[in-house]
Amino acid sequence: MGSFVTFEKRYYLAQNSVQYLSRRQRKLLEQPYLSAVVVDLSKIEIHLSKETESLLIEAIESISKLEGYVQDKSLVFPTLLLRSEALSSSQIEHYSASNRNVALAQINQKQTKETMIIKANLETLVSSRSVENKIDVATIIKLNQMLLEDDQIYIRNRINWIGTPNSLPHEASYVPPHPEYLLTNLQQFVSFCERDDIHPLILSAFAHAYFEIIHPFEDGNGRVGRILIQLILKQKLFLEHMYLPISVGLVKDQKRYIQALDSFKLGNYENIIQVMLENALALVPKIYTILDKIIILKASWQNRLNLRQDALTWKLLDDLIVQPVFDVKYIKNKYNANDQAVRNNIEALVNAGIVSPIGDKKRDVAYEVKEVLDLLDDFTI
Repeated sequence: MGSFVTFEKRYYLAQNSVQYLSRRQRKLLEQPYLSAVVVDLSKIEIHLSKETESLLIEAIESISKLEGYVQDKSLVFPTLLLRSEALSSSQIEHYSASNRNVALAQINQKQTKETMIIKANLETLVSSRSVENKIDVATIIKLNQMLLEDDQIYIRNRINWIGTPNSLPHEASYVPPHPEYLLTNLQQFVSFCERDDIHPLILSAFAHAYFEIIHPFEDGNGRVGRILIQLILKQKLFLEHMYLPISVGLVKDQKRYIQALDSFKLGNYENIIQVMLENALALVPKIYTILDKIIILKASWQNRLNLRQDALTWKLLDDLIVQPVFDVKYIKNKYNANDQAVRNNIEALVNAGIVSPIGDKKRDVAYEVKEVLDLLDDFTI
């Protein structure tokens, strides 16, 4: 099919920023820059090499077994893996925070701007799992609004580009499509995502790269694109009971990941598919390990507790895995319990060595489940 991106010449109107440009940059404004035009890929025929087909077969078998393992054991805490996905996906965009600080932000404890950005990424991932309708343009816009915590954000209405700070589009490594093309591009992208003749692992990898070259928003494109991977795998019924935090691998091999996205523009889609499949396969044993450790950890908690079976504490155990930092208010709101009952149950957890207070505050105390946070850190880092 050839390149998935062609280019057209356009002129850039610098408006008020001309006075801050160098003489060389002002000279560049007299010349056109190259703006991407994305080919309609909604009906593309995807042909895989034998190497990629072998990877796909191996990934399907390995991930399907893991999905069955989670379902058979009725595990309710694979949502924990979304924490790793949120941290790693954000790290690709140069935002960093600890698992503990993100969890603190979730219970409204004051945190840094970067931590709040990652918290929004996590909450968008969690919310995306409840999307029942097929992926459409409105859904994609809503994901970006949730991610950036701004319900006034829509498809961008001005050009943007990938380059160094204070650069011009002429100096960019890539200038995505002009705003006049974006709605059509997204409609074509949605049509591609609706296809049932492509395996979800291939569809999600291709769709991620496809979304990247469209780049429909001023900010959040990469993170929304990686959220769409999770959404496609769920909606196509490949992963109904667990999550595949693919960004955990991508962040550790960013050079190859970026190279694969760049080669996609030229029409080479196998590179990004291979990157995704290899990362997925590498994740499977790590996911088994963390899930098995959590099962053992939860059993040890049950042995440490000496309470009647109907105590609130027993109900909290799964929640402590999903939300490993909490306070009295969080438990009260979630379980509609009275203040003293919550405090009594937290005291039982502290006495059993399951949770511990953070810091030495006397009021508004937050508690952490350090054993879970340590497992998360080992998995994510």
